[in-house]
Amino acid sequence: MIDWQRFKEQIDLNIFKRIFTDSLAVGNEKVLIIGDYGVRNRVLSPILTNAYALAARELDLNYNVLMQNAKARGDFADEVMITSLRRLPKRSVIVMNVSNRIGKLGSLGLSFRKFCNNRQHKFLTSSSLGSLSNNNLRDVLRTLDVDYKKMDARGQKIKRVLDTGREINITTKLGTDITMNVQGVKSIVNAGMYTRTGAGGNMPAGEVYLNPKFDKVEGTFYIDGSMRLKNRTLVVRNPVRVDVEHGGITNISSNYEGNLFKETLEWAHRKAKRPQTVRKIAELGIGINPNAKIVGATIIDEKTVGTVHIANGSNAWFGGELKSIVHLDHVIRDAIVRVDSRLLRL
Repeated sequence: MIDWQRFKEQIDLNIFKRIFTDSLAVGNEKVLIIGDYGVRNRVLSPILTNAYALAARELDLNYNVLMQNAKARGDFADEVMITSLRRLPKRSVIVMNVSNRIGKLGSLGLSFRKFCNNRQHKFLTSSSLGSLSNNNLRDVLRTLDVDYKKMDARGQKIKRVLDTGREINITTKLGTDITMNVQGVKSIVNAGMYTRTGAGGNMPAGEVYLNPKFDKVEGTFYIDGSMRLKNRTLVVRNPVRVDVEHGGITNISSNYEGNLFKETLEWAHRKAKRPQTVRKIAELGIGINPNAKIVGATIIDEKTVGTVHIANGSNAWFGGELKSIVHLDHVIRDAIVRVDSRLLRL
């Protein structure tokens, strides 16, 4: 159990109330708040779960809270969790805060998002919270405390440019120079506005992302923000060079961080049913959250204004053709983005 009094003074319940009222537009729906008990004394999951519950109570929402032990890759969610999700009425609201992941859902399917879409639940997810120390609570709260309507307007402006482009080029002073074919691809704005039935996404929010043509990505990028590995997110101290040909990673620099990335890819290659997709470039994302900064949690890092992130692995869950055991986001600082040679103002 968490020592709530220790963290209470840091919590502004108005942040969580605004998420319910503005981001989710909760009315009379049933609200299910899901959390776990944390890992290795890292307890952001139960802290946030408790904050949402207190906010829901003050708003007099029809809510329930469900907790389980933290789940690692390959673990099943608790049976009571699966049963509660199965029994949840259609068009409900789910708020999930987990240290790593919710766990496999058995008969409900392979994807939590698809389950929510199919049942027309509004939902938000905060995952991998176990990668953050309790001292990062203020970082999380700051990133949640944004003007969601203003952030959405910023995202929609970027989306309009991306959706009319044929080619995107990203460069940095470190040497990043990578080009992606995006002709016909429609980008997605995640600005925390999940007001429609079946809508949902990450929280903290704040990115515009798309899946490039998987065989038409060429160039080099330097990871100098943070890197997603098998079981954690690492803040990068020594930039990692990654070379890409025909949409696949062909070479990674051999410094400390680069070797950790290689080990993760080798592990995924051994475990995967589709090893050929592990090294494929799956996503380009652009951060639009003005309150985010790189702290060592992908869900926050990738939202930082001025950064882009490039991911390898799966993208089938947001419209791409790639299915993989992994989706690994890597954050690049101070990126310059051009769409059809025109500078995109971030």
